[in-house]
Amino acid sequence: MEKNRKTNGNDSLNTEENATRENRDGKKTIRFRPKDTPGIICIDRRTHEETVTISGSLVLGAETDELHEWIEEAIDNAAREVKERGGVVDQISAALAVTSTRIIAVSDEKPMEKEPPQKDVRISLAAVMTKIDPKEAGDIIRKALAAVRLRLREKNHPAQ
Repeated sequence: MEKNRKTNGNDSLNTEENATRENRDGKKTIRFRPKDTPGIICIDRRTHEETVTISGSLVLGAETDELHEWIEEAIDNAAREVKERGGVVDQISAALAVTSTRIIAVSDEKPMEKEPPQKDVRISLAAVMTKIDPKEAGDIIRKALAAVRLRLREKNHPAQ
């Protein structure tokens, strides 16, 4: 399957990734992976004069008690790395949204309701920095989100 990625100039995904393939009849089919796909890190980078604004998001397929601590550590490390590279952090902030899905279905005449046991978590990071290369700034924020994703994977699937 050939993949075409819509990127924003630093090889990070924009709001969606698409995959193109041909079906049996030779017709092309395009499938989109929305930014809400668990595990996909999306980064958007904007610059204005010396100011770099980075927004990033990550959706995780599970919630854990340590998540707040991991995010604090990740943005603290990101701020430290920006300073080490000679940049100035105006602000790095994180927002967490926890959602659950409830399914209601009717078969015959009796409604049925189900709620899956896990909840999705969206982490949104926003960073405003100056005196740093925009690509480097985007890489730092991507690395922060990847660190949180890795910690959750390690917790859910410990090395044996």
